[in-house]
Amino acid sequence: MLFSITVRLQSVNLRRPEFDIKKGLMRPSLFPWAPVEVDSSKAMGSVAEVAPLAHDVVEWMHVATSDLIVFNAMEDEYNRLGSELISSSGDAYIPGVRCGDLRGESVSGYTVRSRGYGTVITPEGSFNVPIRGKTTFAKGSVIAWAAIPDPGTGCQWVLTLLQWRDLARAPVRDRVRFGSSHGLVAPNFFLIPQTVAPVRTLRIGITSDKSQKILIRGRGTKGSYERVLFEDSFEVDAGESEVVYNVLSFPSVPAFTLEIQPSDNTQTVLDYIEIAPPI
Repeated sequence: MLFSITVRLQSVNLRRPEFDIKKGLMRPSLFPWAPVEVDSSKAMGSVAEVAPLAHDVVEWMHVATSDLIVFNAMEDEYNRLGSELISSSGDAYIPGVRCGDLRGESVSGYTVRSRGYGTVITPEGSFNVPIRGKTTFAKGSVIAWAAIPDPGTGCQWVLTLLQWRDLARAPVRDRVRFGSSHGLVAPNFFLIPQTVAPVRTLRIGITSDKSQKILIRGRGTKGSYERVLFEDSFEVDAGESEVVYNVLSFPSVPAFTLEIQPSDNTQTVLDYIEIAPPI
């Protein structure tokens, strides 16, 4: 059954200009020595202290490890919601980068730099990622995100992959960062359950380190992630904000996937998602 859905922004309120971007965030379980960081560039110093550059430790390893630190912690935060997000980062040429159903095409850094992009292969098809850029892929039952923070100078090049295998379900009441790969900010995805009412109200808490524009999309559920039901954007100031949206559909609002994408070069954390009527 097809539903016609519209979305209306009700309000954006700055609740507190003061903020603690790291409050309630988790340390990466795989790197207990690492600091809590939202952007991986800020973890580079700690990586260099633990593993200084040497003949067997080169710069791309620092870049990949700093991404692993940030996105492993993002995994831990997302997965404590009863969901499954997985991530990986490394040299996509040899030994290659795999993440769940995703894998980077094993070509040399020379090839990636000459054509300007790398390729990620999924069961739902392939997608390209620009060097020093990012791409979100949503099709069928696959939601993925990839970034190339470092195209390298030799054979190696760094590819970072995320796959949302089981979506966190609203309401969400634990903080989750939007991990950033050296300024390239990843989105996050949440399942908004069906309601028998013709209106579903979303209250979304966002903490941002600076003023920015944030994009939202409503997508289909698993099996139809490529279907975009609505799209909108809102602006927040630095601090803790609450954004209220009304999602309307007659006679009732179906379940949908909520995509939230902050701007690049920001540090952004989801504080909560509350829904009305409640489940």
